[in-house]
Amino acid sequence: MADGNKDSKRRFGRRGRGRSGAREGERTAEAAGSEESVDERKSVLADQPAVVCSICDKQIFDLSSALAGRDGKGPIHFDCALAQAAVGENLEPAERVAYVGRGAFAVVEYRDKSMTAFTIKRRIQWEKEGEKFDWRKSIQQRFGL
Repeated sequence: MADGNKDSKRRFGRRGRGRSGAREGERTAEAAGSEESVDERKSVLADQPAVVCSICDKQIFDLSSALAGRDGKGPIHFDCALAQAAVGENLEPAERVAYVGRGAFAVVEYRDKSMTAFTIKRRIQWEKEGEKFDWRKSIQQRFGL
């Protein structure tokens, strides 16, 4: 090893060169500001009313993964929608119900045990395509979309 790096914590690479950052245990003004902005974000989210799944009557914490109910009224858990989509289907041993995107599920048949290749047997339309829901619009506004 080179003796020039004898007292340095980093012995290899160019990481950290030219950076004038705070050392361990020190807080910068930027770090303090980011903590405050996190608190502000939490308070904004706390102002939103709790959203409850109409199937299981439990709170939905992650609205970005929620789907609209079949009646189109409010959001439901993805897992509740998946279970309800599979209820009326007669599945063979190699078939499963899977989400295929754009508000639709499908009965898929896997070709082998590795479950990498499959064929879509039936499509189950869950949400109406192109329909915008109020609860989804509020999420889009928060993300800036």
